[in-house]
Amino acid sequence: ETNRKTSYWEGLVHMFRGTVGTGILALPSAFNQAGYLGGTIGVIVVTLMVNYCAIILAKSQLELSRRRKATTMTYQATVGAAFEDGPKMAKNLAPIFMKATNSLLLFGQIVSNCAYVVFIATNLKEVLDPYLGSRSLREYIAWTTPFIMATNLVISLKKMAIVSLFGNTVLLSSVAVIFYYVTQDLPPLEERNMFGHVKDIPLFVGTVYFASGCITLILPLQNNMKKPSKMSSKFGVLNMNSFLTGTLHLIFGLLGYLKYGPAAKQGTVTVNLPPSSISVKLVQIFLSISTMTATAVHNYVVVDLMWEDYLCNIVKKNVSLVKYAMRIVLVLITVLGAMVVPNLKMLIALVGIIGQCTLSSTMPCIIHMFTYHHEQPTRGAYIKKFCIDIIVLMFNFFILISELSKTIIDIIEKFN
Repeated sequence: ETNRKTSYWEGLVHMFRGTVGTGILALPSAFNQAGYLGGTIGVIVVTLMVNYCAIILAKSQLELSRRRKATTMTYQATVGAAFEDGPKMAKNLAPIFMKATNSLLLFGQIVSNCAYVVFIATNLKEVLDPYLGSRSLREYIAWTTPFIMATNLVISLKKMAIVSLFGNTVLLSSVAVIFYYVTQDLPPLEERNMFGHVKDIPLFVGTVYFASGCITLILPLQNNMKKPSKMSSKFGVLNMNSFLTGTLHLIFGLLGYLKYGPAAKQGTVTVNLPPSSISVKLVQIFLSISTMTATAVHNYVVVDLMWEDYLCNIVKKNVSLVKYAMRIVLVLITVLGAMVVPNLKMLIALVGIIGQCTLSSTMPCIIHMFTYHHEQPTRGAYIKKFCIDIIVLMFNFFILISELSKTIIDIIEKFN
């Protein structure tokens, strides 16, 4: 455990930066769907569930690596190893699930960055349109491309910690200003709903998933830590990050809903802030800068996946040059995707349901159950051991089917 590069605190900075992003600004909208009490309970439950799945994924990877005497394992390799060690009927499915996982990982990260790019362009449009005249969102997306590109060319995870720390500082400063606005002249609690409608539960969960899920960053970080066991220990990176981000998400979403109520319907609460305020314009600029650093962290995950699973055994020369080229291509793909679908709320729903619901919760439970299934002598012992996993799987199946169908219909109607 001594040949790694990233320390505990650097890992915590990366996890915090990867978890706290534009999704936090959509949480008042989530509370609008669930009510102040329903939203509070929901955020706590989803945060605990996401953290549980993150911990069992990290521990399962360490166990599977130990069995194979491997120093590192990617998400896909972990899936394959779990299926190989799982029940007999699962062994033949390993290649299929590895390919499916890889596709979902890449899709989720790229679409997440598309949402980030749209968010950046939306905020800059709000700030600059009064001075430059009304410009299309796609023009702002094109203008931000060189700056996003420069941020993504930081290739070292250790050096990226500095970028992440800067992004965290800018983000927290901006959130502090928004906190000031949402705490001013709060209306009576009686004017807000205690609970929302049952039909809105999937959309609420999808939004909270988007805000709190960062499953794809866990294994690359664990693989690069000086002490990988510090990722999933009692006071490890995952538990500490879950406590910090969960508290921040809960307070921010609750206050935002109490302040704006039904008006908090958009994909970002910044649209509810006073448009003429200089401090609001600065917040929009700062959040854009902070989000640029988040794209670098997410693209690191994509490059790590593609390199470890496809290119490391093929490319032997000019490795750094190839990795730089991969980052450039990824940024261009992200920008083009954002131009095709410049709709923030739609992208958030798509990422939250497809990416986070499958990869953040469903797949870690399957990995955990297959990794340790041979230790359970009876079916009763198996159910007792994995009862939480089974509950999470059933919950996610309901959310995935109900919300995915609604999101697809919304996308079709939008394009029509």
